Amino acid sequence: MKVFFMFILVFLLQGCSFKTLPNLDTKALEGVLNSIDMSINTSEAKSFSLLAIKHAHDLALSYELVRPPLFHNWLVNIGAKKRGLCWHFAFDMLDMALKQKYKSFDFYIVGANINDYFEEHNALLVTCQGCEVSKGVIIDAWRNSGELFFSKINDDPDYSWSQRGGVRNAR
Repeated sequence: MKVFFMFILVFLLQGCSFKTLPNLDTKALEGVLNSIDMSINTSEAKSFSLLAIKHAHDLALSYELVRPPLFHNWLVNIGAKKRGLCWHFAFDMLDMALKQKYKSFDFYIVGANINDYFEEHNALLVTCQGCEVSKGVIIDAWRNSGELFFSKINDDPDYSWSQRGGVRNAR
């Protein structure tokens, strides 16, 4: 009987799926990226901004994302959905970025609350080539269900981030 009610609940909540178009105003993200360092190529910052916002939306659609994100995580964890955890978003955003072969940027996967099963969170971090992680910008497509969140790493109101692994770039 529990299984029946769980499937009914999942079916009813499918109406909460993410289908709206993202806010395509990329100027704010461009500005944050350009503020990292004077070495940032402004056309690369513009290109990354456009692609990141679009790709976050495309991932939400391909994951058949439902809101809120923690409910979607539950659906993935019980096997009702295949993808859409924060680390899926982080690595898929990283793959998109690396395919562009940007010369101005280095990329990292970062984590918050690492090893805390219920609180751990992962995202992409963008820095200028050769810059410290502390100068980077968090690119988080999971937090707002496919609507891209971005912030300077030290200005994020919700998480304290740590680097996971080494630098990744396309060079």
